[in-house]
Amino acid sequence: FFSSRRRHTRFKCDWSSDVCSSDLNGLHTIKTVASGTGAAIVYNDIAALMNALPPQYYGLPTTAWMMHPSTIMYLRELKDSQGLPLFLETGDEDGAAVGRIFGAPVIANGYMDEIGASKLPIYLACWERFMTIADHEEMSFQWMEQSAPGFLTLFAEKRLCSTVLDVFGGVRLST
Repeated sequence: FFSSRRRHTRFKCDWSSDVCSSDLNGLHTIKTVASGTGAAIVYNDIAALMNALPPQYYGLPTTAWMMHPSTIMYLRELKDSQGLPLFLETGDEDGAAVGRIFGAPVIANGYMDEIGASKLPIYLACWERFMTIADHEEMSFQWMEQSAPGFLTLFAEKRLCSTVLDVFGGVRLST
């Protein structure tokens, strides 16, 4: 899981939209928890998201939060009424400084939605059971005709697809 996690976060695609598009076609209904405050996220939203994931997924090794780095920063800056941080940075056993929320590791993914109106900025899932990402190993190249004097244009295409395996294995936050 960890090597594939690092690999798929490098692709230049909108991963969160890919998940949503499979949801919109009617084949999958991913449980969505609506933020109680609109475009902002509060501690109770994170607690509600954790509560929405069925407990049988809590302790599994691939259960993790996934969010944009700016969302992680936003959560780091949440404070209680006395000005103390709500989430403490403790690091991770593999050396990552992102940390954990309610015992599950946090994965930074720059292709996730950032916090904003009508966005899906946070997912919590047992990724091995929730979704599969297929990476077609072949890359096709096409050589186009001369596009300008002295220049040739190459077109390269690589296929990447995802599908939801277990709709109960993941939940998402809607702002």
